[in-house]
Order: sequence, then C-alpha cells, then structure tokens
Amino acid sequence: MIKYMSPVKGEQFDVSKASDDVFSEGLLGSGFVIHPTDHFIYAPIDGVISMIFPTKHAIAIKHISGVAVLIHVGFNTVDLKGNGFTLHTSLYQSVKQGDLILEFDDDYLRKNASSLETSVVFMQKDLIVVHTSEVINQHYHMEIEVVIHDS
Repeated sequence: MIKYMSPVKGEQFDVSKASDDVFSEGLLGSGFVIHPTDHFIYAPIDGVISMIFPTKHAIAIKHISGVAVLIHVGFNTVDLKGNGFTLHTSLYQSVKQGDLILEFDDDYLRKNASSLETSVVFMQKDLIVVHTSEVINQHYHMEIEVVIHDS
C-alpha cells in the first residue's frame, strides 16, 4: 500500500479526464489530473527524486516499492524552457510526503501555457486501486494499491 497525497490543492479527477491525450489514454500510466487552485507542488509520496525534466515542469519520484510517480505541471509548459518554475529539490534527493518540491508562477503560466492541469501518473503500472480517500486541507489523501499485470 502506498500513502498518496495530491501534490497540489485543487479538484482531482481520474487521469482519463485530462485534456492531453498522452495522459487521458493512459500512455504513461494510471493516475489523476488536478485542476490546481494553488501554485505549490508537494511530494505526493515518500521516495527519491528520480527525474527532473530540464524545463522543470515534470518531476518523478520513486517509492521504495519501485513504483515511480510522475508529476507533470500544465500543458505546453515544456515550451517555456523552465521560465515560471522554481525547484525546491534536486535529483536523487530523498523526500517525504508533503515536502515542497516545486512552485510555479501562476500568472505567468496562465498567460503562457495552454493549461495548468497537473497530471500525476503511476508510471508503467496497469491499475491503481484506491482503498481509502479523504480530503484534508484541500489535498486528497489516499491509500493506494498499485496492481502490476503480467504480460
């Protein structure tokens, strides 16, 4: 079981509701899409920062179980070349759930990105099962089981 907290305040939906086909079709994994009401991104799980995209709009965290979670902020944000993002973590740094890892300039992104939708996907896994769910301080908190289907 993995304890998950949504990385940003806002409404959270199944990733199939994402406006970007790569996420909505589950090409990167199952997960969630969040319509943020805040500009601070927190670690959704305990783990190690395993990837930071050079443009700072995407970060992956690897849980001790081996599950990797990708947080992707906005759409067409790669075109901003890192402008509007401030990192609060570094590659291979250990993080605890709730640690501030990234923030974005809300006004800048609203003017320069096509969307602020933030996708959170459990990469390379077929299915997630939510066992418990509650909202605390505008963040979804869940206990999630990641089910791996053998090919």
